[in-house]
Amino acid sequence: MYINEDIELIEFIDLLDFTFSSKFREKWRHKYSCRFVELFQLKLLDCTNRKKTLKLTTLYRYLTVKCKYAPEQVLAFFNSIDIDIYRPLIVGKLSK
Repeated sequence: MYINEDIELIEFIDLLDFTFSSKFREKWRHKYSCRFVELFQLKLLDCTNRKKTLKLTTLYRYLTVKCKYAPEQVLAFFNSIDIDIYRPLIVGKLSK
């Protein structure tokens, strides 16, 4: 019982480690721009530092309204990185 939870926790920590790395930025910068990827990383890092979950709608609004990226670009990025794997850190759904 605990072994599976421990494995899932380790995999999630590995995911976050990769997400905060320069390898993640390098992987996505050509398709979405380095600044875009950095803003995503910073928002996620802020969420972990505050020890609070981040609503997907808040992240979407941040990237589209505040940072002025096109909604299509943000949605494409979410699909590319499979945003659902960041649960329980990023919660909620985007309503269409």
